[in-house]
Amino acid sequence: MLLLLGLTISVSPVLFGSEQYMSVEAAQETGFLTPGKATFLYMDTKELKDTYGDEQIKFVMQKGGVLHLMSRNGKEDYLSFTGYDGTNAGIGYRIRKVYTMFPQMVFFEIIADRGAHAKNCGYWIVGKHDDKWVTYVSIDSLVNMGYTPWEWHQIKTEMNSDATGRFILISSHEYMPPGAQFGYQLKHAVDLKLQLFWDKEAGWFGIRRLE
Repeated sequence: MLLLLGLTISVSPVLFGSEQYMSVEAAQETGFLTPGKATFLYMDTKELKDTYGDEQIKFVMQKGGVLHLMSRNGKEDYLSFTGYDGTNAGIGYRIRKVYTMFPQMVFFEIIADRGAHAKNCGYWIVGKHDDKWVTYVSIDSLVNMGYTPWEWHQIKTEMNSDATGRFILISSHEYMPPGAQFGYQLKHAVDLKLQLFWDKEAGWFGIRRLE
Protein backbone atom coordinates (compact mmCIF):
# COMPACT_ATOMS: atom_id res chain seq x y z
CA MET A 1 0.00 0.00 0.00
CA LEU A 2 1.38 3.41 -0.95
CA LEU A 3 -0.13 6.84 -0.36
CA LEU A 4 1.06 10.31 -1.20
CA LEU A 5 0.28 13.19 1.14
CA GLY A 6 0.16 16.12 -1.21
CA LEU A 7 -1.41 19.34 -2.31
CA THR A 8 -0.13 19.71 -5.85
CA ILE A 9 -1.05 16.60 -7.83
CA SER A 10 -3.92 16.78 -10.32
CA VAL A 11 -5.75 13.63 -9.17
CA SER A 12 -8.85 13.16 -7.06
CA PRO A 13 -7.79 13.35 -3.39
CA VAL A 14 -9.53 12.10 -0.28
CA LEU A 15 -9.48 14.86 2.32
CA PHE A 16 -8.58 14.27 5.97
CA GLY A 17 -8.52 17.54 7.90
CA SER A 18 -5.97 19.89 6.35
CA GLU A 19 -4.12 17.16 4.46
CA GLN A 20 -4.76 15.28 1.23
CA TYR A 21 -4.03 11.61 0.57
CA MET A 22 -3.54 10.17 -2.91
CA SER A 23 -2.78 6.70 -4.20
CA VAL A 24 0.04 6.62 -6.74
CA GLU A 25 1.66 3.82 -8.69
CA ALA A 26 5.16 5.23 -8.71
CA ALA A 27 7.03 8.07 -7.06
CA GLN A 28 10.31 9.84 -7.76
CA GLU A 29 11.87 9.58 -4.31
CA THR A 30 14.83 11.27 -2.70
CA GLY A 31 16.93 9.87 0.15
CA PHE A 32 17.37 11.01 3.74
CA LEU A 33 20.58 11.62 5.65
CA THR A 34 21.35 10.36 9.15
CA PRO A 35 19.89 12.97 11.55
CA GLY A 36 21.39 14.39 14.70
CA LYS A 37 20.16 13.83 18.22
CA ALA A 38 16.73 15.17 19.13
CA THR A 39 16.19 17.90 21.74
CA PHE A 40 13.56 16.99 24.35
CA LEU A 41 11.37 19.87 25.54
CA TYR A 42 9.93 18.94 28.93
CA MET A 43 9.93 20.21 32.52
CA ASP A 44 12.85 22.67 32.80
CA THR A 45 13.72 22.74 29.09
CA LYS A 46 10.97 24.75 27.42
CA GLU A 47 12.65 26.36 24.40
CA LEU A 48 14.74 25.31 21.41
CA LYS A 49 16.37 28.00 19.28
CA ASP A 50 17.26 27.00 15.73
CA THR A 51 17.53 28.24 12.16
CA TYR A 52 15.81 27.37 8.91
CA GLY A 53 18.05 28.59 6.13
CA ASP A 54 18.62 32.25 7.00
CA GLU A 55 15.52 32.40 9.20
CA GLN A 56 15.89 32.58 12.97
CA ILE A 57 13.18 30.48 14.67
CA LYS A 58 12.39 28.85 17.98
CA PHE A 59 10.16 26.13 19.41
CA VAL A 60 8.53 27.16 22.69
CA MET A 61 6.59 24.89 25.04
CA GLN A 62 4.07 27.10 26.78
CA LYS A 63 1.71 26.67 29.71
CA GLY A 64 -0.74 23.86 29.17
CA GLY A 65 1.82 21.80 27.27
CA VAL A 66 1.18 23.36 23.84
CA LEU A 67 4.25 23.63 21.59
CA HIS A 68 4.63 26.63 19.27
CA LEU A 69 6.90 27.19 16.28
CA MET A 70 7.65 30.91 16.25
CA SER A 71 9.96 33.54 14.86
CA ARG A 72 12.98 34.08 17.09
CA ASN A 73 11.63 37.45 18.30
CA GLY A 74 8.27 35.85 19.15
CA LYS A 75 6.25 38.19 16.94
CA GLU A 76 5.17 35.49 14.48
CA ASP A 77 3.46 32.28 15.64
CA TYR A 78 3.64 29.87 12.70
CA LEU A 79 2.34 26.51 13.95
CA SER A 80 1.19 24.94 17.21
CA PHE A 81 1.19 21.33 18.41
CA THR A 82 -0.78 19.56 21.12
CA GLY A 83 -1.51 16.00 22.22
CA TYR A 84 -4.05 14.26 19.98
CA ASP A 85 -5.68 12.43 22.92
CA GLY A 86 -7.17 15.51 24.51
CA THR A 87 -4.73 16.06 27.38
CA ASN A 88 -1.25 17.51 27.67
CA ALA A 89 -0.58 16.27 31.19
CA GLY A 90 3.05 15.14 31.35
CA ILE A 91 3.65 15.75 27.64
CA GLY A 92 7.11 16.26 26.17
CA TYR A 93 8.30 16.97 22.62
CA ARG A 94 11.35 15.51 20.88
CA ILE A 95 12.47 17.78 18.04
CA ARG A 96 15.17 17.22 15.46
CA LYS A 97 16.09 18.35 11.98
CA VAL A 98 15.59 15.96 9.08
CA TYR A 99 17.76 16.32 5.97
CA THR A 100 17.24 15.05 2.43
CA MET A 101 19.76 14.72 -0.37
CA PHE A 102 19.26 15.30 -4.10
CA PRO A 103 17.65 17.78 -3.63
CA GLN A 104 18.91 19.09 -0.33
CA MET A 105 16.03 20.03 1.95
CA VAL A 106 15.44 20.45 5.67
CA PHE A 107 12.40 19.56 7.77
CA PHE A 108 11.66 19.30 11.49
CA GLU A 109 10.41 16.05 13.02
CA ILE A 110 8.43 16.34 16.25
CA ILE A 111 7.47 13.35 18.39
CA ALA A 112 5.28 13.92 21.45
CA ASP A 113 5.09 11.40 24.29
CA ARG A 114 4.29 11.16 27.97
CA GLY A 115 5.15 9.04 30.98
CA ALA A 116 8.07 6.79 31.90
CA HIS A 117 7.21 4.42 29.05
CA ALA A 118 6.99 7.21 26.44
CA LYS A 119 3.41 6.64 25.28
CA ASN A 120 3.03 8.44 21.97
CA CYS A 121 0.62 11.35 21.81
CA GLY A 122 1.64 13.17 18.63
CA TYR A 123 3.78 13.06 15.49
CA TRP A 124 4.56 15.78 12.93
CA ILE A 125 6.92 16.63 10.11
CA VAL A 126 6.92 20.34 9.31
CA GLY A 127 8.71 22.61 6.90
CA LYS A 128 8.23 25.36 4.35
CA HIS A 129 5.98 25.02 1.29
CA ASP A 130 5.62 28.03 -1.02
CA ASP A 131 7.40 30.03 1.68
CA LYS A 132 4.80 29.15 4.32
CA TRP A 133 5.18 26.80 7.29
CA VAL A 134 3.08 23.66 6.79
CA THR A 135 2.56 20.25 8.37
CA TYR A 136 3.56 17.57 5.87
CA VAL A 137 2.88 14.52 8.07
CA SER A 138 0.79 14.10 11.23
CA ILE A 139 -1.01 11.41 13.21
CA ASP A 140 -3.88 11.74 10.73
CA SER A 141 -1.46 10.66 8.00
CA LEU A 142 -0.49 7.58 9.99
CA VAL A 143 -4.11 6.70 10.77
CA ASN A 144 -4.79 6.46 7.06
CA MET A 145 -2.06 3.79 6.90
CA GLY A 146 -3.44 1.71 9.78
CA TYR A 147 -2.21 3.47 12.93
CA THR A 148 -4.68 3.26 15.84
CA PRO A 149 -4.20 6.50 17.81
CA TRP A 150 -6.44 5.71 20.77
CA GLU A 151 -4.45 2.59 21.65
CA TRP A 152 -1.11 2.51 23.49
CA HIS A 153 1.89 2.91 21.16
CA GLN A 154 5.44 4.11 21.03
CA ILE A 155 6.77 5.68 17.83
CA LYS A 156 10.40 5.72 16.79
CA THR A 157 12.00 6.59 13.48
CA GLU A 158 15.18 5.59 11.68
CA MET A 159 16.78 7.47 8.80
CA ASN A 160 19.54 6.04 6.66
CA SER A 161 20.30 3.44 9.34
CA ASP A 162 21.08 0.85 6.67
CA ALA A 163 22.85 3.34 4.33
CA THR A 164 19.95 3.23 1.84
CA GLY A 165 18.59 6.70 2.60
CA ARG A 166 15.26 5.26 3.76
CA PHE A 167 13.10 6.96 6.40
CA ILE A 168 11.40 4.27 8.49
CA LEU A 169 8.71 4.84 11.14
CA ILE A 170 7.99 2.04 13.61
CA SER A 171 4.98 1.86 15.92
CA SER A 172 5.11 -0.69 18.73
CA HIS A 173 3.25 -1.61 21.90
CA GLU A 174 4.28 -3.15 25.20
CA TYR A 175 3.12 -6.54 26.41
CA MET A 176 3.85 -8.99 29.21
CA PRO A 177 5.06 -12.35 27.88
CA PRO A 178 3.58 -15.53 29.35
CA GLY A 179 4.81 -16.12 32.89
CA ALA A 180 6.14 -12.57 33.34
CA GLN A 181 5.29 -10.79 36.58
CA PHE A 182 7.46 -7.66 36.74
CA GLY A 183 7.73 -4.44 34.76
CA TYR A 184 11.29 -5.09 33.65
CA GLN A 185 10.02 -8.16 31.79
CA LEU A 186 7.91 -6.08 29.42
CA LYS A 187 8.50 -6.72 25.73
CA HIS A 188 7.75 -4.67 22.62
CA ALA A 189 5.89 -5.88 19.55
CA VAL A 190 5.89 -3.96 16.28
CA ASP A 191 2.33 -3.23 15.15
CA LEU A 192 3.05 -0.94 12.19
CA LYS A 193 6.09 -0.22 10.03
CA LEU A 194 5.99 2.55 7.44
CA GLN A 195 8.38 4.18 5.00
CA LEU A 196 8.09 7.93 4.63
CA PHE A 197 9.51 9.45 1.47
CA TRP A 198 9.79 12.72 -0.36
CA ASP A 199 8.21 12.58 -3.80
CA LYS A 200 10.14 14.85 -6.19
CA GLU A 201 7.37 15.19 -8.74
CA ALA A 202 4.64 15.99 -6.22
CA GLY A 203 6.83 18.13 -3.96
CA TRP A 204 5.29 16.48 -0.89
CA PHE A 205 5.66 13.53 1.48
CA GLY A 206 4.29 10.08 0.74
CA ILE A 207 3.97 6.98 2.90
CA ARG A 208 4.06 3.26 2.10
CA ARG A 209 3.26 0.47 4.52
CA LEU A 210 6.00 -2.13 4.97
CA GLU A 211 4.31 -4.35 7.55
